[in-house]
Amino acid sequence: MTPNRDFSAGHIIGPLALTPGPADLFMFSAVTWNRHQIHYNKDRALAEGLPDVVVQRGLIGNYIARMLAAWLKGAGRIEALSWRVVKSAPVNRELVFQGIISSIESHSNGDILRCSVEGRLAGEIFATAEATLRLGR
Repeated sequence: MTPNRDFSAGHIIGPLALTPGPADLFMFSAVTWNRHQIHYNKDRALAEGLPDVVVQRGLIGNYIARMLAAWLKGAGRIEALSWRVVKSAPVNRELVFQGIISSIESHSNGDILRCSVEGRLAGEIFATAEATLRLGR
């Protein structure tokens, strides 16, 4: 049974606003064995033409999954998630994620929700995502 929440097409999911700091990026690089220094070494990031160290694509995907899971509140699960980073997101900047339910399919083993997600940085899209959520019955 789903909680008393709107699971209809057009419903907005989120927003989730986060400001990843240098420690967040360093720790995510450490636990994922990501050795690319643009995520924790400002001199290296500047040498590669970036304005500062930048948030990892994997961490951006983690934030999107976190928003979707928090919205589901145990009523279902993330069945599929794909995302694309279209612009680098520098450290210490607020990232805002928001989704929308684009369609719903009813199945005997639970409804399938298709969602689109945008990540914005200072109002500009820096990441997009598509997710498939399965509501449990």
